[in-house]
Amino acid sequence: MSATLILSDLHLGRPHGSAGHADALRPLWAGVDRLIINGDTAEVHHPRHRRAAADETLRLCELCEQDGVELTLLSGNHDPFLSDLRHLQLAGGAVFVTHGDVLHPAIAPWSPAAGRIRLRREAALASMGAEPRDRLAALLEVSQHAAFAEWADLERLESEAAGSSVLGMLLRPWALVATLRYWRDFPDIADRFLTEHAPETRFALFGHTHHDGIWERNGRTIINTGSYGFPGRPLAVRLTDEMILVERVRRRHGHFGRGDAIWSHPLPAPVAENAPAPATLSPHACEAAASGPASRP
Repeated sequence: MSATLILSDLHLGRPHGSAGHADALRPLWAGVDRLIINGDTAEVHHPRHRRAAADETLRLCELCEQDGVELTLLSGNHDPFLSDLRHLQLAGGAVFVTHGDVLHPAIAPWSPAAGRIRLRREAALASMGAEPRDRLAALLEVSQHAAFAEWADLERLESEAAGSSVLGMLLRPWALVATLRYWRDFPDIADRFLTEHAPETRFALFGHTHHDGIWERNGRTIINTGSYGFPGRPLAVRLTDEMILVERVRRRHGHFGRGDAIWSHPLPAPVAENAPAPATLSPHACEAAASGPASRP
C-alpha cells in the first residue's frame, strides 16, 4: 500500500521559529513513499538565511533520496520561486493541496508589508487584461509574484517590525488583531475559494497561517497543518490508497515524529494526480532550486 505524507511551513534555514534541521524531520517520513512540503520549506527569500536555507533544502533532498522517498516541493510566500508547483490535486481531485497565500489579497495580512503586497497583487491582476482561461493558475501565479513584494525591501521591512514574531505583533497591535481575525475567518474564506476554483474538492490542505486545525464546511473538510514556528503545533497529513489521516507531530530528543491520528476519513479513490508533477527531486535539482533567483520582479 502506497502512502504520501504532507507537511508545511518548515522554514528551514531560520535560526528560530523553524523545524531546525532537515535531519530532525527524518523520522516523519518513515514508512511513506512520497513526501510533499506544502510551501515555506525554507527561508530562501532572505539574504541573511539563504545559504543555510539552501543547505538544509539540499540535505532534505539527500535524505529523501537515501530513503527512497519521492520529494515534491510546493512554493509558498517565503520561498515563492523554490518551485513552480503551486498546487496539487490528489485522489482523483478529491484532495486539494496549496500553501494558502492565494486566499488573501494581502497574502500575509499580519505583515508590515501587507499594504505593499496588496498593491503588487492588484497591479498584477490588472495587467492580466482579459479573463484568463485558467483562473486558478492565474491567481496562484499572481500570488507568487506578489509575495516577493514583502521581501523586496528587506531593510525597510525589518525596521518596521520583527516580522510575525510574538514581540513584533505586541509592538503592532493591529497585526495581532489582523492575525486573530484571519484565523477566525480562515475556514470560510478557504471554503469560498474552493467553491469557485476547485468545487470537486472533498478535502483541502493548507498551511501559511501557522494556525493548525480541522474544520467542516459545506460537505468539505478543511485542514491546516500549522507550522514548526510560532505557535508551533504542526500536523502531518498521511494519504494511503484508502484513507486520509491527520496526525499530531511531536518533538522528542531533538527529532520530530508522528503521533496517533487525531482525525481520519475514507478516500473516494486511490491517490492519483490530475496534473503532472515533478519527478523525485535529486540533490542537483534541489541545489538549483534552493540557490535559484536571489531576486525576481
